[in-house]
Amino acid sequence: MDVWRRAFVSAASSSVRFETVDVFSSHKFGGNQLAVVLDEQRRLSDDDMRRIAIEFGFSETTIVLPPKSEANTAWVRIFSKDGDEMPFAGHPNVGTATVLAWRRSIFGKEVRGTVLLEEKAGLVPLELIEDEAGRPVGATLTAPEPFSLSSPPLPAEAAAALIGLEANDVCAARHPPLAAST
Repeated sequence: MDVWRRAFVSAASSSVRFETVDVFSSHKFGGNQLAVVLDEQRRLSDDDMRRIAIEFGFSETTIVLPPKSEANTAWVRIFSKDGDEMPFAGHPNVGTATVLAWRRSIFGKEVRGTVLLEEKAGLVPLELIEDEAGRPVGATLTAPEPFSLSSPPLPAEAAAALIGLEANDVCAARHPPLAAST
């Protein structure tokens, strides 16, 4: 994962650090872009967070805040490029945990082994992955909720309407459309 480190001045006229990373890639400009904003002093308002995500324009931007519980590593808020907050997303968790591991500590605590991120969807545990030299290179996560399927299956017409297709564009020969959550 490659990284760019920067700082910017927030609306509160104080410096806030951020890093941009390419998650799931070993080279710049590959993988999934992610901005990780470190709001260690809780200077950003909700509106600032949304505006920062819109400014980056990446599919996701994370805002790292002090944890609500001392037992956890950080409280993380995830925003889309449109400024909408999401309860959970995979690559932002992997990238954020890795950035925190590169820093070695945050909020006065060492970051290594297991990272526990508080999010809207719940607590997200991540196991850090290191290369042969012991440098953090990624993480594996456990979703805060198990995979689930909606019941009953969706009619082809309803599934098609959700994504702007005609009902005959949905192939249900192998199985009917299903709604799933991770």
